[in-house]
This record gives sequence, C-alpha cells and structure tokens, in this order.
Amino acid sequence: LAAQQGYVQREAEQAEAIKELESRRNFVAAPIPIVNPTLGEGLGAVAMYFYQMDEESQASFTGAGALYTSSESWGVGVAQAFFFNENAWKLKAGVAYFDLNLDFFGIGSGAGDQGNSVPVNQEGWGGGLKALRRIKGHWYAGLQYFFVKIDSAFDVTDGVPVELPPAIEFDSAVAGLGVVGEYDSRDDQFNAYKGNHFEFSWSFADQAFGSDFDFQSVKTSYNLYREVGKQKVIAARFMGCAVPGDAPYYALCSFGQGVDLRGYIGGRYRDEMMFATQAEYRWRFSGRWGMVAFAGVGEVAESVSDFNTQNLLPSVGAGIRFMLSEDHRLNLSVDWARGKDDDAWYFYVSESF
Repeated sequence: LAAQQGYVQREAEQAEAIKELESRRNFVAAPIPIVNPTLGEGLGAVAMYFYQMDEESQASFTGAGALYTSSESWGVGVAQAFFFNENAWKLKAGVAYFDLNLDFFGIGSGAGDQGNSVPVNQEGWGGGLKALRRIKGHWYAGLQYFFVKIDSAFDVTDGVPVELPPAIEFDSAVAGLGVVGEYDSRDDQFNAYKGNHFEFSWSFADQAFGSDFDFQSVKTSYNLYREVGKQKVIAARFMGCAVPGDAPYYALCSFGQGVDLRGYIGGRYRDEMMFATQAEYRWRFSGRWGMVAFAGVGEVAESVSDFNTQNLLPSVGAGIRFMLSEDHRLNLSVDWARGKDDDAWYFYVSESF
C-alpha cells in the first residue's frame, strides 16, 4: 500500500511538473531594442500567452506591448485573437494609445525624394475588430471596424519647407466599416514554411461610423511560402493599397509603417496609392538560430497612371532569427535594411510577413 501511494504521488508530481512546463511554453515575453530613423533609439517589450480553444484550431493568443524611445515617443497596446470551431471562426481585436514624435515630409513621391520635413507630434489612440467565418476550404469572409483619433501638432519654428495638411486634419478621427476576405493555407500563422495567404479589404470611412472624413480604403496582399530544403524557405509578398477620396494625411498609403518596405523612414513616402513586392530567403541553420536575406521594390503615386520606373523605391537587407517558442514557431527578429537614401535596424517578434 505504501509503495502504491508513493507511486501515485510521484505520478501526480510528474503530471504537475509537465503542466507547469507546458504553461511556461505557452507564455512568451521578450525585450525589444529599438534602433531606427523613424522613432530613434529605445526599448520595447512584448508578452504573449497562447492557448487553444479546441484541439483542431490553431493557437489563440492574448498579447501586450509597450515602447519608449529617445525621441520621447511612447506607446502601449493590447491584442487578442481567437480561433475556434476547428478554425471555422477567426476573431481579432486590438487597441493602442500612443504619443509619437515623427517627421512629416509632405505627400507624394517628389516630396519624399526632396527629404525636407517638419517635426510633428501625434498623440491619440485607435482600435479595430475583425471577424471572419470560413466559407469553404481555406476561404474566409467577414467584416471589420476601425477607429483612430489623432491630435497632430506641427512644429514650424524653423520654417515650413513642406506643404502642410489642411488644419481640419490636425485634430481629427477616422472610423470605418469594411468587408474582408481571406484565403489561408499556411501551416503556421507566425512563421509559415509552406502555403499561401491572400487578404483583401474594402472599407468605408463615414460620419455615420464616427469619422470626420468620408473616403474608401482598398488593401490587398498575397504571401506565398515554399520549402526549398531542410529548414530553408522562400517567402514572397505582394501588396497594393488605394485610398481614394477625402482621406487625412495619416490615413494615406505609406512606406515605413508596416512590413512594406523595410529601410524607409515611416511616412516619408505617402500618397493615395501604393504597391510593394519583396522576396525573402529564410534558413534555420542551427537549433533555434536562423538568418534571412531579402530584397524588394515599391512605389507611391497619386493614381495608377502616375506609377513609373523612375520613382521605384528599392529595399535590400538581411537579418538574424532566434526562436523564442519552438511550439509556436515564434521568432525574435533582428533585421538591417537599406532603402533609397536611408538604412534602418528592426527588432520585432514574429516574421516580417
């Protein structure tokens, strides 16, 4: 009896140890150094907790992040993603508050090339919600809502070398409702080795939804992932953006505020239309360590007819990866990228796309 009791106790302790280990594996936290020409130098942090709503669905997660930089820019945000009913439903939401000190270069490819800018402080908050339902196979469709409130203060004490936006845009909000579609055959949401991911959204900003401006926003992207050897992946991405109508300057398409393209100061190139394409070679060469090399090209323009080969914006670079969570393929990423006139360092969690 004593031996049996001892066995049961050891099994219980082992089960508790396994449960604790799995809990640690489902929680990921990391500091993120910030070194780039958009925000300056500083430090960020991110924490994510993963869990599954059912055995057949991909991991849902709750995340939070914060940053502070030498330009006295700071921000905090939280994000939530639910995947359930065997991935039949995808619900994503997020909200952030920010106080950023940036540079405004004007609007258009020519303004970006000149490189003249005015300091601008952007203080505000924003959030969004997206709900998708599987239609058939890997196809999804749904709705999204977004709201952004920004108070802009332009510093013109040293003159006005660029054309400023209309004063009505300085303290304003945009809000919109849109339809979204998606095709997703990736084998992982954070670090795909194979599959395809297509996204399309058509949103309408209107006073009825809480917006100060009426305009449309159309965005599309297509990512593909192919394994080309052991722990080696070729990834490629194409994206397009169009914002026709009465959109404020901060709602226009722009480089440097997302993954398209790396190597540019955020907002230096912005206009009503934009496209970007890039390819990336990824190699996990030893244990949790990996590297990437990438190249791409893109452009901004006022209309489709204004796109031309003279205004193309190149991007090349390389980076190092460290896998924070092997269970979720979640990488800590460090990239160096060179654009047309600038270069930048990027520290972030997950892959660029």
